[in-house]
Amino acid sequence: MSLLGPLDEHLNHQTPRPFRVPGTTDHRFYDRHWFEAISPDGELMMIAGMGVYKNLGTTDGFVTVQNGRQQTNVRVSRPLGDDLEPRVGPLKVEVLEPFERIRLSLDEGDHPVRAELEWASTFPAYLEAPHLTFVDGRVVQDTSRYDQLGRWSGWIELDGERFDYTDWWGVRDHSWGVRPDVGGFEPSHGRQWNGSLLWLWAYAVAGDTACHFQLRESGTGELQHFDGEITFAPSSGRDPVRIERVEHDIRFIEGTRDWETLVYELHLSDGDKMILEATALQSAWAYRGTGYENGFEDSRGVGVPRGELVEFDRLDLSVPGRVTREGEPYRPGHREQPAKVTLNGVPGTGHLPVMTTGRIERYDLGRRR
Repeated sequence: MSLLGPLDEHLNHQTPRPFRVPGTTDHRFYDRHWFEAISPDGELMMIAGMGVYKNLGTTDGFVTVQNGRQQTNVRVSRPLGDDLEPRVGPLKVEVLEPFERIRLSLDEGDHPVRAELEWASTFPAYLEAPHLTFVDGRVVQDTSRYDQLGRWSGWIELDGERFDYTDWWGVRDHSWGVRPDVGGFEPSHGRQWNGSLLWLWAYAVAGDTACHFQLRESGTGELQHFDGEITFAPSSGRDPVRIERVEHDIRFIEGTRDWETLVYELHLSDGDKMILEATALQSAWAYRGTGYENGFEDSRGVGVPRGELVEFDRLDLSVPGRVTREGEPYRPGHREQPAKVTLNGVPGTGHLPVMTTGRIERYDLGRRR
C-alpha cells in the first residue's frame, strides 16, 4: 500500500502523514456525507450517506427510499485500500463545486432502487459548534459537522417506477471525527449510562429563511447543549441571526416516541421571536435500516470490514411507532422525521428529529424507548 493519493498533491495536509492516515489511531474515526431529498408533493423521500473509516480500512454507504410508508434500504460496503474516491459499488458521490453542486448516483444492480440527482445549494453551509463529550475521562465523541440546505434535480427509480422532479427539497451534512458505535464495538469502562435525554434537531426552510438548531436536555429539562442560527438566502442581503433559546411543545403519537405535530418558539439574539410549527410527513425513518445502530444483515453496524457487499431489505412503517420486516417486529434504531413546516406562517419543509432516551418528565415518556 503506497498510502499516496490525489489529495496528497494539494497543499492542505493537517498532519505529518498522507491523507490516507488520520490524525488519531482511534478505530472510530470516520468522515461521512449525509443527504436527504423530499419530492415537492411529499410522495417520495430519500436519505443517503457514505462514510470512510480509514483506521478500519473500509467505506460503506446507503440509499434509503420511503414511499407510502414503506422504507426500502440499499446498503453497500467495500475495502478502502488506497482508494479514497467517494464510491462504493453502485453508489457514487461527486463534489462538482464545493458547497454549491454535488452529484449523487446509485446505479442499477441486484436491488430495487436507482437514482441520479444533482444538488444545488440555496443557503450557505452552517458549521455547528464542536461536539465533544467525555464519560469518566474517556472521549466518547469529538466531531465537527456542517449542514447545508438546497435543492435537488433529477430522478429516483423504485421497483421500476420513476419519480422525476426538478425541485426536490434537500438538506445535507458532512461530519468527521470520533463518534460512538463505529466498527462493531464501543470501548467503555464497563459502566452503562442509564440517564435520560431529549435531543432536538431542526433543519427547515420557509421562503428565504432557514432555521438550524440542536438542543439537548436531560429528562428533567436541564439544558446540556444548544447551538442554532436563523439564516437568510444570499439574495436577501440579510445577515444571520443567532438563536439564543428554544421553547418546545411536542405532541407524540400515543404510546410511541414518534411525534405527529410540534411547535418551537425561537428566541433570537436581536430580540425578535419566530414560531416554527410542523406536521410529520409520512413516517419517521428507521435508521437501523441504513446501517446505523447495529444495522446491516450481520447486525454489526457501520464501519465494519465486510469486503465487497451490496444488500437490501424493506421495512413496513404503516403503523405509527411500530416497524416490521417481513411481518416480524424490527428494532428500528433512532428515528428522524421529515415534516411540513411553517415559519412565522410561511410554508416550507424540514427535517426535524426528536430523539428521546429514558424518562422525559415534561412529555410523560417512560423508560421504554
